[in-house]
Amino acid sequence: MMKKSIDYEKLISYGVRAPSGHNTQPWLFSIESDEIHIHPDLTRTLPVVDGDNHALYISLGCAAENIILAASKVGLSGDVSISESHDEATYLKISLSPDVAIEKDELFDFINRRQSTRNEYLQKQVPTEDLDALKESFELDGISMLTFTESKDFDTLQPLIIEGSNNQFKNNRFVEELVNWFRFSKSEAEERGDGLWTQCMGLPNMPSFIGNIVMKYFVSANSEAKRWKKLIGATAGFALFIAEKHDILHWVRLGRAFQRFGLTATKLGISHAHVNMPCEEPEVRQKLISELNLDPGFPLLLIRFGYSEKMPFSFRRSVNEVLINRKQETYV
Repeated sequence: MMKKSIDYEKLISYGVRAPSGHNTQPWLFSIESDEIHIHPDLTRTLPVVDGDNHALYISLGCAAENIILAASKVGLSGDVSISESHDEATYLKISLSPDVAIEKDELFDFINRRQSTRNEYLQKQVPTEDLDALKESFELDGISMLTFTESKDFDTLQPLIIEGSNNQFKNNRFVEELVNWFRFSKSEAEERGDGLWTQCMGLPNMPSFIGNIVMKYFVSANSEAKRWKKLIGATAGFALFIAEKHDILHWVRLGRAFQRFGLTATKLGISHAHVNMPCEEPEVRQKLISELNLDPGFPLLLIRFGYSEKMPFSFRRSVNEVLINRKQETYV
């Protein structure tokens, strides 16, 4: 029987399609024996909005899930584990092995179509069967998800979303960090291959110096509150991802769960985007826990979903830019 080669770099090419906070893409990959390792790139952290790096590890979990899905397409099963070392930051190991029984996960087909769609959604409800599909999109120990589609739920969430946004936009360090990851023109976004391209958010291309002036002097807590009230009013629902424990293992699992949710939404033609301010601000997060009676539990990711036109896709760095080492193809 002829042995089949494993193209590790091809698998990693799907990993880099994962979402990340501010599209920082805080990952580096290495290929070791029959494993792909995903390392945190600590030069791409967000110390203001993500001081404990939980969002960073959620992003690594998203990348890991994409690789697991891609592996299923070529007859490989994958196992994700956490590796801790005194010499380096905690990283992910994906062990790959041939599996004659495995079938391609249908979510693989939607990796390159998924996007965080940040525009205003249509005032259209999601059918019950599609809501059920979103709720059943993952099964990972220690991770749960609540969905909110009723006006009374929105009445609970909106003040917390606005409070979180207000806290952030009144914080000059937050605004400076955010602006640092904005890409105000297509040429800048293409050249750097990362960050928040303004056109993905429905804003026009503009020179960087003008964009910086607009963000620092014309975008305020009040203007953001007004914008969010409009977006919330057109949203079909929210999904809140909750970790049983606030540690790296559960952050990674939550990322994997969210990625499966996002790919399932894409399959169903449902848009989604982050509304994570109440989870990012510790004081507001405690209010969220209290309002929703989540204790014990750590709400770490809030997502809005609904229907909208697609937006331009954000850019990604190439595999060459994030791969630490190379190896010859392995035959199995």
